[in-house]
Amino acid sequence: MGGKFFCPVPACQDATDSFDTPWSLRRHFRDRHPRDFVDVEGHGNLPKCQLCNMQADPEKAARHERSKFCREGRERVVQTNAAIANQRALEVGFTAYGEDLERVEVFKYLGQLMSMDDTDTQKVWKMTHRLLRGENMNPRVCGMFFKAIVQAVLLYGSETWVLTDSAMRCLEGFYYRATCRMARENRPKKNRQTGEWTYPARKDVFEEVGLYTLTEYIDRRRKTIGDYISTDRSIFDLCRCRNGERRRGTSSRRWWWDQPINADLESEEVASSVVSEDASEVGSQSSLEDSA
Repeated sequence: MGGKFFCPVPACQDATDSFDTPWSLRRHFRDRHPRDFVDVEGHGNLPKCQLCNMQADPEKAARHERSKFCREGRERVVQTNAAIANQRALEVGFTAYGEDLERVEVFKYLGQLMSMDDTDTQKVWKMTHRLLRGENMNPRVCGMFFKAIVQAVLLYGSETWVLTDSAMRCLEGFYYRATCRMARENRPKKNRQTGEWTYPARKDVFEEVGLYTLTEYIDRRRKTIGDYISTDRSIFDLCRCRNGERRRGTSSRRWWWDQPINADLESEEVASSVVSEDASEVGSQSSLEDSA
């Protein structure tokens, strides 16, 4: 071959191209034939690297794993596995009462076409964020948009969540930071001399924005579905779940319907009426300013 190496796979589009070194041929197999091995004459059939999936000399494995080429190969492997997992997920079908559910790739939300891979979600929230910041909206109006856009997605399916204390603290922390950004008066302030931050009380921040704590919203969702289950238990086979056999080595399961539920639906109705009144006041004030 005159020092040239060729790909032995007949169906490969680069089979007619030559490679100057055995390393180039092994790289070609890593990129084009990741599941195959190549036995180069004079070098043997080398084992594959567990990180980048390329055949490498075992004596130089440590050096190879620290190289930039191996890091790039790792990223390629992760991307390939993610693409395969996404493709398999698309092949999974869902049924309800024996009927196949239609798979929708694009749907309309707030007048914007949304794709199934969530690539347009950030655009919708960015447009809304610019509108609220540009118009200098009232904090309670911002809270209404937050509940309709962010909180609806954040708490989707929370009726059946089993949340630990640490997970609940993480959610509450995000919820508190987001609420502070919508507030005007009750916002974290930094002392320029000492560099210390002063954070307002959560009760004051939530009252200014017109929101409740995240725990209260989750409890209301659980109470709603709990009332529905109590009226029609035929669609929920709870006994089968409770009497199921627990695998050896697993911890005891805590069912979501056994968690304490403290929800007052009347308070939510009062809060929604207060928010709507504030929104109407803001709208009337803006109309008076425009007429003036």
